[in-house]
Amino acid sequence: MTYLKHGTDILTKRLKAHRYRLGLASSDVAKALDISVEELEHYEYGRKPITVEELIKLSSLYRVSPSYFLGGLPVH
Repeated sequence: MTYLKHGTDILTKRLKAHRYRLGLASSDVAKALDISVEELEHYEYGRKPITVEELIKLSSLYRVSPSYFLGGLPVH
């Protein structure tokens, strides 16, 4: 597994903000990704680095590019 270790501030802010924007509960996202709510919250609050694989899954679920969560534009 490869973990992302840079851009954490932008990443955590955008993970939470985009989930809120889509009106998704953390339990819905966790279920879709087959992870616990606790794991998702660790990602959203920067308590644990996110794996590249999980970031790609979130990007697909949220319909944005992975680079968006790292500070890029929300390219679809």
